Amino acid sequence: MAEFLTYWLRWPVVEHFFQHNGWGWPLCETMHFVGLILLVGVVGMFDLRLLGFAKGLPVAPLRRLLPWGVLGFLITLITGLMFVTGIYANVEITPYVVAMNDGFLQLKLLFMALAGLNLLAFYLTGASEAVDNLGAGKDAPMVAKVNAALSLFLWFGVVYWGRLIPWGSFSPSR
Repeated sequence: MAEFLTYWLRWPVVEHFFQHNGWGWPLCETMHFVGLILLVGVVGMFDLRLLGFAKGLPVAPLRRLLPWGVLGFLITLITGLMFVTGIYANVEITPYVVAMNDGFLQLKLLFMALAGLNLLAFYLTGASEAVDNLGAGKDAPMVAKVNAALSLFLWFGVVYWGRLIPWGSFSPSR
């Protein structure tokens, strides 16, 4: 299995891109941060409104911004995959070794997965429909507030753990 993952995670086309374009890695980092700004900015505003901040705003205009948050997620997903699959061009460590040994990366991926499950719960519990027509000055239901607070915590965790990845790693087993 390790051999399969070592082969599958290493994308020569991405390595080649980074090796032959000195501007490639910094461009991807910049785009990764732009994506994070879109994602956390839009989702954060939506979650804060559900928690009762800026109650003068109806939820509908904020909901119309959510596709920008999805765009931000897609940008970060693509650039993040490029970082992992092209890491060998930058530091000569295989992506498999990074994925298996970088506890910060593992925590970031865990927080991303939990944020995805939280989003799924937001729709499956009916909280999404409950806040669709939430007008100015109205409070969100408690289930939506809990979901929003968890969303903020998880996305800030993704940013926090992701920011620690370049600074080294720890092994969760230590």
